[in-house]
Amino acid sequence: MFVPSIQFIAQLNIVDDRILPTGAYCRNLKFADIPKQHPKSNHPYSPDIAPSENLEAFKYWIQFADFYQLPYIQTFDSWDDLIVKLAQTNFQSVHDQMMTENLRRRTYLIKEWLKIIDQIEPNRTVPQNYKQAIKILWETEQLQST
Repeated sequence: MFVPSIQFIAQLNIVDDRILPTGAYCRNLKFADIPKQHPKSNHPYSPDIAPSENLEAFKYWIQFADFYQLPYIQTFDSWDDLIVKLAQTNFQSVHDQMMTENLRRRTYLIKEWLKIIDQIEPNRTVPQNYKQAIKILWETEQLQST
């Protein structure tokens, strides 16, 4: 996947749905209606500042978009840079790296969700697989005859 660098995407001015008071969301909401940034916020800018009002705030918040957080996403600084990168990129290698990362993230997230689920009702027996769930819930080996 190729995306404009933060500097280039800011220059292009093509992101218009990052904040609430846009046509895509909350049409009747005005910037003046949005509460000011919380005084204890750890962030230097409110997330609801329009890019036209503060470009540095836009660049700060856009860095948290998935495509800037995920590894192996290719960024480009200009249209010419994109053309060069499209010609020089080993797409199979990038694909393989992304697939490996997706599997790693999937494994990690499943493990983390299982920890959370185990804490919800610690004395509850949670089936480890489909077959065990059918046996526990319906006291049978299978739900339908084959």
